[in-house]
Amino acid sequence: MKRNAFIPFILLLMLSLAMNTSITYADDLEEFKAAVIRYNDSLIHWDVDIIADIEAEAVGFTFKDEYITNHKILDKELWKQQLKELISQYEYYDINMVTSQADVIGNTGIACGNYKVSRKHKEYPWVSAKKRWSSTWVKTNGQWKLVFYHFELIETWR
Repeated sequence: MKRNAFIPFILLLMLSLAMNTSITYADDLEEFKAAVIRYNDSLIHWDVDIIADIEAEAVGFTFKDEYITNHKILDKELWKQQLKELISQYEYYDINMVTSQADVIGNTGIACGNYKVSRKHKEYPWVSAKKRWSSTWVKTNGQWKLVFYHFELIETWR
C-alpha cells in the first residue's frame, strides 16, 4: 500500500526532470540580464566609455582588421575616438528597445530582441527603421563578457 502512494510522486519527479529545465541559477540569469541592459542602455544613450569598455572584449564590431588582434580591440582609446566620430555625423539619433529576451545555459548567455531607431545624418535625410539584434556572452572570471553582437534591418521608412 505504501509503495502505491510513492508511484505518483516518482512519476512527477521523472516528469519534472524530463521537462526543459534551466541548467543555470537564477542569479546568473539576473546578472546576465543586467549586463545586457547595461550594454543596450549604453547604445541608447551613446555612452562611448561604457560601449568601448564592453566592446573591447568582443569580436565583430569593426570592418577594419588593423584594430583587432586575437579577437579583441587593440586600442580602446582609438575605438572610443572612432565611436565619437560616428556619433558626430548625426544631428539626431534615437533608439527605442521594443522587445528583449535573454537566457543562460551554463556560462553562455544569449540575448535578442528588436528596436526602432530614428536618425538624422548631417548629410542625408531622416530615416526610421526597425531592427532586430542578438548578442552572445560568456561568463568569465565571474563577469559577463560580450563575445558577439549582431543587428539587421527589418523595415525602414522616411
